[in-house]
Amino acid sequence: MGGAIDLGKILGVNVRIEMTVLLLAAFIIVDGFGARGTSGLLDSATFAVLFIFCIYLHEMGHAFGGWLFGIRTLDVTLTFFGGYARLVGVPRGSFQNVVVSFAGPAANLLIAGVLYWYSANVDGTSYVVSRLAFANLFLGIFNLLPGYPLDGGHIAAAILSNFMPPGRARLVTGYIGVGIGILLIGLGLQSGLGGTFTMLVGFMLILAASQEIQTNSGGRF
Repeated sequence: MGGAIDLGKILGVNVRIEMTVLLLAAFIIVDGFGARGTSGLLDSATFAVLFIFCIYLHEMGHAFGGWLFGIRTLDVTLTFFGGYARLVGVPRGSFQNVVVSFAGPAANLLIAGVLYWYSANVDGTSYVVSRLAFANLFLGIFNLLPGYPLDGGHIAAAILSNFMPPGRARLVTGYIGVGIGILLIGLGLQSGLGGTFTMLVGFMLILAASQEIQTNSGGRF
């Protein structure tokens, strides 16, 4: 979705950002303006920048997980729907797959824990800090749902592959991913205009999960 701009190496990893990330920032800012008026513009803009940075840290979590097993990260790309890290090589065995997949959400949960601790121990915590803490908590938990292409789907497939063929394990998580996508679309419809982004994420999950199902079911879906 859109061309990507190369930001160079950060912590030894090439970082790229798609222009569609500007749409994500605009969506956050407009939503903040609609909820809090002009007073929410600056807070929303600040939150948008920090939230995108947290998505980067999520992907760097995966990079760190790969590094633990000698797997190099080619680059990290940030997109409208989050981001992805391209690894040079693949994790071996279910344990390595679980660690690499869990490292991303773990980064968000760690950030959320630090921010919630800060909010509880420092007077006058800003709206941005509170919102960022919740966003990271949500991002970490949501990505652990056991449906493809979420990190939790990769974790579930790695664990299930110990009890069934890997293709069948990925098929199961693909169907779960479709179910999660349908649920998100339903929640978005109930939220009216404010649920547009939720529905978009739901559609993207269904598309990605459907491709996974086709790949692991001999092209039948």
